[in-house]
Amino acid sequence: MNDMIKMLVLLSVVLSSPSVVWAKLVEYQFDVDYKTVNFTGKAVQAMTVGGTLPAPTIEATVGDTLRVTFHNKMDVETSVHWHGILLPNDQDGVPYLTAPPIAAGTSFTYEYPVIHHGTYWYHSHTGLQEQRGVYGALVFHPKEGEQVEADHEAVVVLSDWTDEDPNQVMHNLKKSDDYYALKKDSVQSWAKVIQQGSKAIKHRLDGALMRMGPMDISDVGYDTFLANGQKTFALPNIKAGETVRLRLINAGASSYFNVAYAGGPMTIVAADGVDVVPFDVVRQRMAIAETYDVIVTVPDHGAYEFRATSQDGTGYSSVIMGEGVLMAAPTMLKPEPMMMDHAMHNDIDHENHAGMKKMDHAAMGHSVEEAEAQATEMMEYELLRSPTPTHFNPANPKRTVQLALTGDMERYAWSFNNKVLSESSQIMIRRGETVQFVLENKTMMAHPIHLHGHFFRVLNGQGDSAPLKHTVNVPAMKTVTIEFLANEEKDWFFHCHNLYHMKSGMTRVVSYEATTQLDKAYLSNVYSDRHWFYFADLSVQSHFTGGEIRAENTCNAFNVEYDWNYEGDYEVEATYERSFNRFFELYIGGQFEREDGDVDNIAVVGAHYLLPLLIEMDLRLDNEGQGRLGFSSELQLTNRTSFEWDINTDHEYRLQLEYEINKLVSIVGSRDDQYDWGVGVEVKF
Repeated sequence: MNDMIKMLVLLSVVLSSPSVVWAKLVEYQFDVDYKTVNFTGKAVQAMTVGGTLPAPTIEATVGDTLRVTFHNKMDVETSVHWHGILLPNDQDGVPYLTAPPIAAGTSFTYEYPVIHHGTYWYHSHTGLQEQRGVYGALVFHPKEGEQVEADHEAVVVLSDWTDEDPNQVMHNLKKSDDYYALKKDSVQSWAKVIQQGSKAIKHRLDGALMRMGPMDISDVGYDTFLANGQKTFALPNIKAGETVRLRLINAGASSYFNVAYAGGPMTIVAADGVDVVPFDVVRQRMAIAETYDVIVTVPDHGAYEFRATSQDGTGYSSVIMGEGVLMAAPTMLKPEPMMMDHAMHNDIDHENHAGMKKMDHAAMGHSVEEAEAQATEMMEYELLRSPTPTHFNPANPKRTVQLALTGDMERYAWSFNNKVLSESSQIMIRRGETVQFVLENKTMMAHPIHLHGHFFRVLNGQGDSAPLKHTVNVPAMKTVTIEFLANEEKDWFFHCHNLYHMKSGMTRVVSYEATTQLDKAYLSNVYSDRHWFYFADLSVQSHFTGGEIRAENTCNAFNVEYDWNYEGDYEVEATYERSFNRFFELYIGGQFEREDGDVDNIAVVGAHYLLPLLIEMDLRLDNEGQGRLGFSSELQLTNRTSFEWDINTDHEYRLQLEYEINKLVSIVGSRDDQYDWGVGVEVKF
């Protein structure tokens, strides 16, 4: 009895002690369901969380326990990934890897402790649902105040929107490497190159000699761009002289954004949720899936615009702060890829950037113009610096992993080390190691690379103060090195956060030895390159008719090409093709031909190889021991006009001029050795 009394007294003392802090449970519940939206004048079915697009902002404080239940009201499965959050593996939300999907008509509850503060976001990791609206902001507040305080704060979720079904978008990208170029007025024709002068011509020829196609800025032609689900929205009750903390989230599926502010420089205070030494910028490029916290000041009476412009220059969204006459943000010119080098790098002024903390320019005696002159433009990470050391224990075992970012824009196939998820092995690591990933981008596009469940150091020249991030942009034809402490367990997803690149194969799984739980068969069903796409085209001309039927996935293809004239002659070639990289593929098949009454059926085996100047070489051997060498290429003459040529050592040739009316119908004229010349129409499906 006395022992019981002692225990009760001790418990009462513990409960009353001010040093004891009890975790707070923060709960949310949301329905995930279809909803009709209209952003462009066209009603489209979206997927929403809590009935809104973007999803509601989830907030908690360090030390809380967050519990969020999602009720899937749709007729398909879904999932939720907590982007950038350190949490137990089984709460990471990658279906078939860390947790089961949320099946149609069921619910799932995520629950984990909040152990770090910052601006993050959550989104579906199922199919292409992120593009359709399943994404929202996640804000974790520190127990004490932010390192830089502001009078106001606001979450700004940037995103891209297409009225097309995202699955159709993927099909279009597979069908043609420049499918959306005409829509965006970004066709890189030789007419435009020549108009730009000798520098542009040299860039194009240099790239072609390196077997690189024209510079790619973005893949998809979007219908609009949104900030918090609107083209433009205003933040209320903000007065002249006040500061605003903007929690910026790039939730775009495949769009980078350049952000700028009409009221002067922006002070960056956090990147990917982690505090950095504050510094000023006049413009900032946000890669897909990145977050930045910036402080801006409303310098005077007026409505000041914060503008986020898509990197391809096709549109923007705006946030308005203050009251009065609209003060527009600087207009960002549409980039001219033909004048860029293959690094897609911008010159950066490295002066006067260390430790800048200009929040109230007027109070410091600076005009907006003076502040802008002192600020700089950060397009990558050179200026990011951690306020505390981030280096790891030098005694840790070390592991270096070389990863080439590879892809083929023509076939729209993206990968690491020329292998997609279904063909690759896990990246195996051991707990306690310092792991370094060397990311070498061998493509003409930038890639935002994200590692789940970890923060990594970006080796940006800041030494022990290298910044911590969870997503890193790797510019075209550049190398970026990151490193992290292997302090988790089990399996974690690692991928390009361009949604369409990820779904076409640019993914890996990082697995801890001894604790891995990977079921690769299930994973491949969801994130694989094995999905087949089907295409066809039909050409009806005055001298012959022909076409192509094709089925392909990332690495394999079945292809049938055919043509016949109106006198009964025909030629059909059916092949299976296996692609190894964007330069080389092997094929096997048969050729069936009738000419002047003679029928000839042969088996063929061969290889396609991409030569400098983007000329494709075709070397083949038939079952009769006859070899043939052929060459072909395509030149984009104007926005809508292209020229194709094909010759071989059998003295066969074909020349074709095509005028594209739209992506379905073209006017064509051709001449070849067998059918002479003619004109007609080509239809593509």
